[in-house]
Amino acid sequence: MNAIFVSQSGSIKMFHDLAIKLKSQFNLCDIGMVVSHRRSVNEFIKNHQDNSLNTFNVLKEWEITNNYKNISPNINILESYCRKLNVTNFWDAIVADRRLMQNIKATYFQNYSTPYTHTELLQILQASLEQVEKLFDKTKPDFVVSFICVTLIEYLVHLFAKSRNIPILNIRTTRIEDFMVFGNDIQEPAARIKNQYFALEKQQPDAELEKEATEIYEKLKNGIFQYEGAGVNTRFPVTHIISKYISKFFKTPKIFSFIYTDISIKLGKLKDKHDPGIIVPLLFNLFYKPSIKRLIHWNLRSKYINQTDLNHHNYAFFPLHLEPEVALLVYGRYHTNQIEVIRHIATSLPVGMELFVKDHPKSMGRRKLSYYQKILEIPNCRLINPYITTDPIIKNSQLVITIGGSAGWESVIKEVPVIVLGNSAYEFLPDTMVRKLHSFNNLSDTIHQLISEYTHDKKSILRYLMAVVSESQRLNFYSTLLNRQGVATGSARNLSCNDDWDDQISLLARYTENSLNNL
Repeated sequence: MNAIFVSQSGSIKMFHDLAIKLKSQFNLCDIGMVVSHRRSVNEFIKNHQDNSLNTFNVLKEWEITNNYKNISPNINILESYCRKLNVTNFWDAIVADRRLMQNIKATYFQNYSTPYTHTELLQILQASLEQVEKLFDKTKPDFVVSFICVTLIEYLVHLFAKSRNIPILNIRTTRIEDFMVFGNDIQEPAARIKNQYFALEKQQPDAELEKEATEIYEKLKNGIFQYEGAGVNTRFPVTHIISKYISKFFKTPKIFSFIYTDISIKLGKLKDKHDPGIIVPLLFNLFYKPSIKRLIHWNLRSKYINQTDLNHHNYAFFPLHLEPEVALLVYGRYHTNQIEVIRHIATSLPVGMELFVKDHPKSMGRRKLSYYQKILEIPNCRLINPYITTDPIIKNSQLVITIGGSAGWESVIKEVPVIVLGNSAYEFLPDTMVRKLHSFNNLSDTIHQLISEYTHDKKSILRYLMAVVSESQRLNFYSTLLNRQGVATGSARNLSCNDDWDDQISLLARYTENSLNNL
């Protein structure tokens, strides 16, 4: 057997080690790997001298983005790829990559200006298509393993695999405890969970499975929604965090190291057009973001709805999404302009109902003041104090409308009607609780019907939880395998509380093997 693994900057070690583990389990002959973020790859090679990358067929993203100007875009070639991959165009793939459409600064400052012309985008697209095709032709994979989808090349790998009937295992969080699931494509919902949900409707569930699902349900009802990988409050005062960063930044050896690295990214051996470097993001997080956050909060303080005001209003709730993120660029591709989404919702509500909007916690300091002022220009729109937790907001609302965030799932548990605009993990729950909107033309009617016909269906929620438990794997995915700091870790079941790397890789390898055997 052969396989292709698609890594991102922080996931190269995980996919490398998973490939090695599966090589012995499946006797893999050829291994292909997509790598991005040159600096991360160099760090991985430097820290793991015994790595096996030189034995893989490796597609390096930076070789495309550094050299795309050598390509002459050919519309005939691009149209032939459309036919090969059974798509009408490649805009979905391009839009999925924030660095192509929103600038590399978008990771720390909301920025809608694209750094590329139309011709340059076609050059990058054509070069990417040709290199991905070469990777598939050389590796001849029997399956592909990836993690969500945030880049053009990841999207193209998915299209090539799909066009050649090659199984795809795309891992993503279920946002329930520490369960991770493999989808069979890059979209939500995961087919294996959806299929199992409907299968359980026709059969008697296993007693242990039902018991575990019930325990999870009770925790959720008690307000415990934190899942592995979600950010946790470190409770350090802001002054402590700032002083920590300043002391780190102004150590003389560090300054020279940062400058050297940034020059290498722009001109030297780490050259990578999609790497924002170290100094600018650090200065943004250290000085600019905290200042803007305070300035915006001060300007809007008199306009905010506070927690004590909530039960005096008749309102629907719309939680703003962090930008850019996969929930918008892939799962909710046609809802990326959230101000226009808010306008559509606000002008579709019943007479007298207001729309309350709350910013994403991580977005504070990323957006300009004018962004919030545009929202407030919509007559029946109000901004909620961003430091209020979602619990009282949802409980006091008549309706929650979300593109695809976790607030929708929280609302399902809290017995509040939900309308989802994008693709979401739970969208197939009974339409007496959750409605998937396919057109804004139907929004007014959908709101009226859902509010008037709403019924909480505990049995269906339990069935959904049983499907998640039976089709997913408990993992310390973000905290251990992706080595993310300041995030929640897993539970005590199935070794997920154990942050030992080998244990977690073994769990992931076993789940991969089981998923392939049950295709």
